[in-house]
Amino acid sequence: MPVLDDIAEGVLKLLFRFFIEIVFFYTGEFVLYVVTFGWKKPRWDYYANEKPLRFVIRTEISWWIGFLFWVFLIGWIVRTLLS
Repeated sequence: MPVLDDIAEGVLKLLFRFFIEIVFFYTGEFVLYVVTFGWKKPRWDYYANEKPLRFVIRTEISWWIGFLFWVFLIGWIVRTLLS
């Protein structure tokens, strides 16, 4: 049943991407909160109440900060374990 396999694969990819997006976004928000010593409060609504351009820019900034945090953290852990 190739059609069901394609649908199942698509759903799994969607869930994985959704999970990763959430983890990176909220990690980025938390890192910004820590780096600014609490001046920038985390936004739990994905900036949904902002204008579309601000929504995209601020969400992407938080996503990239979260992504880079996890890349550096995993790299640091691997280097620590291998040395």
